Amino acid sequence: MKRVAFYTLGCKMNAHETAYMEEKFKDAGYQVVPFNQEADIYIINTCTVTSTADAKSRKAIRKAKQLNPKALVVATGCYSEVYPEEVEKVKEADFITGNVEKFNMVELVEKRLRGEIPRLFVKGVWKDRRFYPLTLRHYEGKSRAFLKVQQGCELFCTYCVIPKARGKMLSLEPQEALKQVKELVNAGYKEIVLTGTHLGAYGKEFEGWSLARLVEEIIKIPNLYRVRISSVEPLEFTPELIEVITSSEKVAPHFHIPLQSGSKTVLERMGRRYSPEDYKRVVDEILKKRPEACIGTDVMVGFPGESEEEFEETLKLVESIPFGYLHVFPYSKRDGTVAARLKDSVPPEVKKERARVLREIGSKKSLEYRRRFLGRELPAVVLSETEGGRSTALTDNYIRVILDRKLEPGETVKVRLTEVKEKREENYGEVVG
Repeated sequence: MKRVAFYTLGCKMNAHETAYMEEKFKDAGYQVVPFNQEADIYIINTCTVTSTADAKSRKAIRKAKQLNPKALVVATGCYSEVYPEEVEKVKEADFITGNVEKFNMVELVEKRLRGEIPRLFVKGVWKDRRFYPLTLRHYEGKSRAFLKVQQGCELFCTYCVIPKARGKMLSLEPQEALKQVKELVNAGYKEIVLTGTHLGAYGKEFEGWSLARLVEEIIKIPNLYRVRISSVEPLEFTPELIEVITSSEKVAPHFHIPLQSGSKTVLERMGRRYSPEDYKRVVDEILKKRPEACIGTDVMVGFPGESEEEFEETLKLVESIPFGYLHVFPYSKRDGTVAARLKDSVPPEVKKERARVLREIGSKKSLEYRRRFLGRELPAVVLSETEGGRSTALTDNYIRVILDRKLEPGETVKVRLTEVKEKREENYGEVVG
């Protein structure tokens, strides 16, 4: 039996796509082994959101060849899609593909092994304009299933290469999306996670449809326990979407809303389409109706020209919002973007310090958020077993809890949070129902 190993960098979409490839290789008779073990095929799902991600992708490619010099090393994902000529220079990469190839990876790998296709095989996301489904049915036991209902982005924020990496905005046909949710619910999955590159744009091709209507129809499905939505842009929280996500207990009270900056002038240079006031208004509306909701966000520091005053504006806004967690990252110049041509770059040491300050605030806010629920009973879905033989569970408001006993993945329980520590993963609770 041939062995295949995976290494994933970057976003949750990449993680889901790796899980999808793992399923397909298993179905084809391959054994999936950890990346640090010897394998016949190594697949590195790359990221290019920053230059650091590029470097980590190259390092993983080289590491794979060190683990087994005779293995086929595959580079796929966003770095390969956007900068294939750079990946070609990494001699350890035996096969280079982009994003659309992930959905046919088993066949392509076998063709490459037979010498039927060249080393560089990237169709291009803007040429191949099909919707590529991504339904994961074996992710974290039978507890959660991930359903991609949207792909692509056309916002073209000045710093971002994702439109080049992910292509045109496309949506899964509404009736097909509802059909797949019903099948997942009937198969026993307790939580359905809706994903997309630009999820808030769902349904724009279909008259009368939107993300709000899709969620509204999903929560009508019999026996559905919980639906969770992934990242949505601030202004795409329409009154209709806010109403449906705050009025139904079937919608998980966890919303990831990218901020990027709390400075109006920086947001304008970024090409973002909202103001700090818009952002605060959306969050306030959600929390007014669902005060227990976990609000997560992304914040960038060191965008070209970001002054100390503009950074202070970001700090002030972040401090004013009860975030459950922050993802903080320094700006990284991406060739081919508008921002790459902007002057007044922020010195690396300044970016590093600003990131440190924000991460410290993020850790404090995460701890404050979780402490709010100490002693409270929360609905949760059992995910998997820990090394100590106990189970972990995920509450509806996105708190991962180590339980006081072992339970089967997919069980729904009530847990009482008994202890929280600084790290977001170090929360402990007891099963109470």
